[in-house]
Amino acid sequence: MTEATRHGIPVQQGSARPGARTFLASLLALLVAACSAPTDPWSATWTDPYAGFDEAGRARLVEARALLDGGQRVEALDALRVLAADDPENLEVACSLQDVEIDLLRDGVRVFGPSESAQPFEPDEVLRREYARRNEESQTVFTLVLAARAETDVLAAEALLEKARELDPVCAWVHYGLAHVLLEKRTQKDRWGLARESLDRAIELEPGHLRARRLEAWMLAEQGSRDAAERSLRRWIDEVSDDPRVARSWLVEAKLDLALLMLLRGEDERAQRVLEDLEGEAIGRARRWMLLTVARQESGDVLGALDATLRAQGASAGTVLPIVQEALLLELFLDRPSLAQARWDEVARLVEDTTSIGELVQGLRARVRVERDAAQRAAATEATSK
Repeated sequence: MTEATRHGIPVQQGSARPGARTFLASLLALLVAACSAPTDPWSATWTDPYAGFDEAGRARLVEARALLDGGQRVEALDALRVLAADDPENLEVACSLQDVEIDLLRDGVRVFGPSESAQPFEPDEVLRREYARRNEESQTVFTLVLAARAETDVLAAEALLEKARELDPVCAWVHYGLAHVLLEKRTQKDRWGLARESLDRAIELEPGHLRARRLEAWMLAEQGSRDAAERSLRRWIDEVSDDPRVARSWLVEAKLDLALLMLLRGEDERAQRVLEDLEGEAIGRARRWMLLTVARQESGDVLGALDATLRAQGASAGTVLPIVQEALLLELFLDRPSLAQARWDEVARLVEDTTSIGELVQGLRARVRVERDAAQRAAATEATSK
């Protein structure tokens, strides 16, 4: 859903969204999906053997997270490095640190010293080489997981995680990472089933593993378990609302995903309430306004829908937003449904090969409209034939 994925274990990275296109495509299948799986109760804990925190450590993590959420990345980098030095085998701290490192590297900031600038590598390769070097110097479960997380090749990441599993078969982080690797192996037979087995094992070992629980919600949605996906996502949001292990961007994007699920279920007013609760939030602003456009239109708030569309256009200039606006005008004010339908079809076509979150949301808007119209026509045809 709302994770930017590096091979092995996902990297928190602003509001980027890995597999966003596949996720939205699969969520559209929820309109006709009937299956639903139960989700077990769980609570976030601080006692993971590879990510435990005492009260002092939690307080310092809160400070580092405040710096990150406030945009002070360099200061947060320093704070996390101090925390990592005090707890050198803590994977939660190390992963947060790695997130900041790749974020800064991609913005041209040197984070690993003078030797880094001497090599003309891309940011992702700089990170990969650094963590590969550390793993070669002293190979442990900790170094293997981080090297896999920084790896740019899925097979290499899998090999690193398999080594980590040999060293410690009951490390939840290893099984969580393997779930991601298996999902990325497009040619792997039954990759979804195998990934789910790895994820289930991670959750069995550490029920309160927040990253694993986030992946669980994503996989449920991908596999068409509409009700279970919403319950899982709601539970996750409730658990992490004030948790310093979770970036503000993760929480906001999760709420947007929840609104998306509600829209696809036809629960427009509930989705609208979730979206309006995010009023003033800078993260995901364009996506929020477009989702709000859908919610307001479907609940009958015509002017509110148009206002949301205009705000989305201002928040994120994109090639499809003007077409979306035109479709709304044709549909809502000019009573030209056939022309509006043509514009929605055009939006859906334009975003087929895009990876832009803004355009993916526009495509969702079009496809929701198309699917609902198709359902209405089918219902009318069935009623006539009786």
